[in-house]
Amino acid sequence: MQLGRRAFIAALGLVTPWFRAAPQAQSFSLDDFLALSSRLTGYTDLDRQIGGTLLNNLLAAPDMAARLARPDATLERDLIVAWYTGVQEVLGEARVVTQTGALQWRALGLPAPGQCAGAFGTWAKPPQP
Repeated sequence: MQLGRRAFIAALGLVTPWFRAAPQAQSFSLDDFLALSSRLTGYTDLDRQIGGTLLNNLLAAPDMAARLARPDATLERDLIVAWYTGVQEVLGEARVVTQTGALQWRALGLPAPGQCAGAFGTWAKPPQP
């Protein structure tokens, strides 16, 4: 009995499924992440570098791309906390992603601690009403 090339390939696929290529992992782009983050935070001009760091830290966890595609309330809360505080939990450990770029300072209308609030000597002048 002679087996043709197509029949052989088809039989190989049925008999030995472990030879098949593993499915590709879902990806989640930075633009998709920034769009999701904008929806959650209310800011449309989020820093791409901070967003990239947050996204890379998230994708360190298995199956996170799939979770990002359909975020639940817990994930959404974690993203909001990370953007506003600049601190993100990565594999069970808190990491500072940004201090000066945390959205809490923008929301409060204050400079981040350790940052200049204006020109030299501004701190010596009384606050403006």
